[in-house]
Amino acid sequence: MGLKDSFQFWAIGQFLNTVIHSPEQAIPDRLEADKRLDLLGRLAVLRAGLSGLISGLIVVGVAFFLSDWEGASGLSGWSFILILTIASSLTTVFELMFLYRDSLSTAARMAKILDIPQSELEQVDLENSISHWLIHAALGAPGFHITMFGIDPLARIGKVGMLIRKTLKKFGVFAGASMFKLILRRMWVRLLGRVATRAVIEIVQLPVFIVLNMLGMHTMMKDMRSRLVGHEFTPQLFGHAFPEGLDSIEPGLLSALHAGMVEQITVARFIHPNQIRVLDLLGPVPSETHVPTETQLRRANRFSMAVFSMSGKNSLRCRRFLRDLEQQLGSEEGRRVKQEIDDAIHDLTPLSRPWN
Repeated sequence: MGLKDSFQFWAIGQFLNTVIHSPEQAIPDRLEADKRLDLLGRLAVLRAGLSGLISGLIVVGVAFFLSDWEGASGLSGWSFILILTIASSLTTVFELMFLYRDSLSTAARMAKILDIPQSELEQVDLENSISHWLIHAALGAPGFHITMFGIDPLARIGKVGMLIRKTLKKFGVFAGASMFKLILRRMWVRLLGRVATRAVIEIVQLPVFIVLNMLGMHTMMKDMRSRLVGHEFTPQLFGHAFPEGLDSIEPGLLSALHAGMVEQITVARFIHPNQIRVLDLLGPVPSETHVPTETQLRRANRFSMAVFSMSGKNSLRCRRFLRDLEQQLGSEEGRRVKQEIDDAIHDLTPLSRPWN
């Protein structure tokens, strides 16, 4: 079993263990459920900041020990850097393991509050199962890059982009996160000359890593919540956007919906779990392409903006895609749709405004 498979097996075990033994109970009242989910997310963010503080203090302790220890007086600058790098590497590894475990446990508790069936949470052999989606989120992976539903997310990446992607992929998420912190710490240390001063700089950088941890966990919690809420919300979104029913959607509108999904996936360059749910409900791509009317195109654009708002990412390409949709819908309508989706995901507020 490779390192990636071993780590994924460990992550699945942590998630399922929390699902089975968590004391959380389903909360039918949406307002109370939202408050509990917000609390769990905030606590996870605070724990992430605390883990960054503890990790940094350990490195600080090692640095000051070396600066005050008589036996270290003969150490060269490179020896000091080597020892501090080893200490920083070990603390970073344990810190990341804690963060991944904590994020998965928090997601499992959120799933129980939202009353997602345990049978679905325990499905780990499917690439589009909820547990896999949450594990990907915990590792900082936005979604899947494989071809699904006949859509290749990397169709527009180009040869240079594919080469860069393959190079970065070899480092992996786990190693990349560790090395990012190590490189920053070592760069700061090397800028200073004396051993004592190097020890002090470890204290100076503490707030930076605390903030980085908290921001990272905050983003992760938002993505996990979107994936979990999307399980219940996606069918509701279809019912709100297409009250005539999926079986009664006109061919032109269906063609426009599929074209919109292809566009947003290739722009983001990954397939988000919420988009998988949407594509699964939409059904197969029509055998014939039909030209949509102006009204059908507007409905498709509104739906595309709603889906992308709950499954996109804030890259330059994605912002440009949303801006184009807003221009077609009108800035006011685009703003309202995005706000409605944000309220539905993060406040559990039902959709109530008619989409004409």
